Formats: sequence, C-alpha cells, structure tokens
Amino acid sequence: MIPLLTVDKATKKFGELVAVDNVSFEVKEGEIYGIAGPNGAGKTTLFNLITGIPYRADAGSVHLRGDDITGLSPHEIYELGIARTFQKETAFDTLTVQENVRIGAVFGTELRPDQYEAAVEKALADLDLSADRDRLAGELSLYAKKRLMIASAIVSGPSLLMLDEPAGGLNVAELSELEELIRRLSRGEMTIIIIEHVLPLLFGVSNRVMVMDFGKRLAEGSPEQLARDDVVIEAYLGERGKDAFHAISG
Repeated sequence: MIPLLTVDKATKKFGELVAVDNVSFEVKEGEIYGIAGPNGAGKTTLFNLITGIPYRADAGSVHLRGDDITGLSPHEIYELGIARTFQKETAFDTLTVQENVRIGAVFGTELRPDQYEAAVEKALADLDLSADRDRLAGELSLYAKKRLMIASAIVSGPSLLMLDEPAGGLNVAELSELEELIRRLSRGEMTIIIIEHVLPLLFGVSNRVMVMDFGKRLAEGSPEQLARDDVVIEAYLGERGKDAFHAISG
C-alpha cells in the first residue's frame, strides 16, 4: 500500500546552517506519527517544507499518496488535504469563534457554499467549541484558542492534520483532554503528524515516533522502543537525564 505521505531526503539550509539534513520518512494512512527532538532539531522547519509555509525544501521531495507535491503552492497543498497548526495560537481575535472557523471553510477548500455551515458545525462540535460559537476569539483561554486553531484546520476535511506543539502551556487536566481529543480525531479516519515536547502526551498517542537532532533523523520506532534507546535519551536530556526519561515515558 502506498503511504499517505512520503518525505524523501528533505533538506533546508539557511546560510551555513543545515536546519533539515537529508530527512526521509513515511506516514501510513490512519496512524498518528510523532516527531520529537530537542529545541532547534529542525522539527518545525520540516513541517514548513511539507506544507510550503513559508518556504520549500532546497532538495528532496514530498509525495502525497504517491503524487509529487514538492513544488506546489501552500494553498494547492491545503486543497489536496494537508492542514496544519502552528506553535503560536493564531486566530482573528475580533471575530467570533464561529466566524474564525467559517473562514477556514470558505478559503482553501473545495466545499460548496451550501456545505459551509454543516462543516463549521461539525468542526465546532469535534473540538468542543459549540457553546463558545458566539464568543470573540480574543476572549478565549489558551486551551480554547488551541482548539479553535485545530477546528479552523479540520473544517476543510483534511486527510492529514499536522499539529505543531499543541500541548505548550497547558495544565495537567488540559493535557489529558487534549490527548483524548487527538485520539478522537484519529478515530475519525484522520491521519495525524504531531510535534511535541511533552513526551507523555506524544508517546501516549503516537503509533510511531521519529526523533530528530541537529536537523537529522536520529531514530524511529514505537514509543516503547525509543524509551529504551540510550542514544535518543542522551540527545534529549544528556547522560544524567536517563532515569528521568525512563520515568516519564515508561
């Protein structure tokens, strides 16, 4: 079976800095694929190369269901079914929650005008935002803003959702809710790639995880395999952090 997403030897340089260095991986239809690594490992840059926002790879290729999408524009990639979120919560603060999600339905999708409202209602319900539909986005809590960003991404009905550090700044209760939300979206036949520093969340939801370090692919495997990989652990926390890593990922 052809993978949903294939990234082959992706490379991005900024002057002398190689931010993403010859990285290859595949994502299967229906799985949750995690990407981990220390700050500066190249994780978000890799997301940028896949989506074309705000730049493309200097070398390598990206294929969606076997079709080369490397040279396509961001809106063309979005129309083909790849949606993403960003580390910083993005919303139009002076518009309502419903209006924010409607923008996602109108722009960059192939939905007909008569389908907009049903898609908006479904996205609001999927992200537990129906009760907040008439609130201004600027009034929302951090966690609600994160859910609004995801709702605006999934309203188009993407086959692949890419989440960039959705757990940042959340408390324990919110992390638990987010984990269940991600699982629920996946059960709805949506393939998910997630970048995350909160390892209990990442390891808890992911079928497979790729670890990056200094722009390179360091390792890939199940969460259980990586939790026992001393090379991965040292890249994250150093020699003295091994016991702590085993404790949070075991």
